[in-house]
Amino acid sequence: MYLGEQLSEPSDERLTLSALLGVEKIALHTVPRDSGATLADGRWDAAALVALRQRLDGFGLQLDVLGLDVERVWGQLLLGAAEAETTLERITQNVRTAGEAGIPCLKYRIQPLGVLRTGHVTGRGGARYPMFRYTDWSDHTPTGLGNVTADQMWEAIERFLERVVPVAEASGVRLACHPQDAPLPPEGVRGLPHVLSSFDALDRFLAIAPSAYHGLNFCQGTVAEMCSDPKAEVLHAIRRFGFAGADGTDRGSGGKIFMVHFRNIRGGFGDFEEVYPDNGDVDMLAAARAYREIGYHGMLCPDHVPRSDVDRGGERQFAFCLGYIRAAIQATRLAPGRRTEVGGSLT
Repeated sequence: MYLGEQLSEPSDERLTLSALLGVEKIALHTVPRDSGATLADGRWDAAALVALRQRLDGFGLQLDVLGLDVERVWGQLLLGAAEAETTLERITQNVRTAGEAGIPCLKYRIQPLGVLRTGHVTGRGGARYPMFRYTDWSDHTPTGLGNVTADQMWEAIERFLERVVPVAEASGVRLACHPQDAPLPPEGVRGLPHVLSSFDALDRFLAIAPSAYHGLNFCQGTVAEMCSDPKAEVLHAIRRFGFAGADGTDRGSGGKIFMVHFRNIRGGFGDFEEVYPDNGDVDMLAAARAYREIGYHGMLCPDHVPRSDVDRGGERQFAFCLGYIRAAIQATRLAPGRRTEVGGSLT
């Protein structure tokens, strides 16, 4: 397990800060605009991706995960648009290019409406905690996709996976899917269901294309949002998706968990708020120990953080979360209650 961080625009200054804070590996949300790696038609250039990876190497950081742009394909698949074939071809070509460039993992989302929230609540020190309360959702206007059924959404997901996963497997690139955030009841919102809203749904998703290269961007916060009792159920989920499938088959080291968004919530399904890692419902040290127990070898990284007017860019909030995660990783190396001597003092 190692400390990771997600970045959008990795400037020299930002990469230096990441290195100072002990980050080891980076997940880039998208290909940086100034890298020259995205061509005019949306395809990636392998040489430019290699140069990007080498640039991060110069800061002592490894490019471990890169965001795969699949946003347009969901609407195209759901509408049966002819353009879907062209988009799928671009996506599969970018997966191949990532493999050529030595990028081991690509993350993506099935999120036509984006991340759903209904407001903020005031938290520690006046921070604003993003929150979601399903009963408060007020926009019931159907999108341009019309009223989509769960079966239609599953059919789109199946077509995507059946096309892309074999290419990922042949290219040696793992595909890490983020569960749909927020998890929703079957009726969804605005005519769109979030079918990846339960543990059973994630098992169904993983079974569509059995492959060691098809897995999860295991957002611990979103997984907690699926639960009625996050404190108990999140630990179960880590073991469920890290150790074995629904049939009990051993999934091997780390199982289907390819990367982890290590964040906490208060509340549960349909009614939650995103909080600091140390004041939510989930025992984060117990969670970190569970990842070590399953043999997970990927990153733990911050995801959504509270917001504050005294830290408008969120940089200090993320720094706090990075320090918390680094300490949690170190603590997992010790048996509970054990102390070790560091620098002449017991910790």
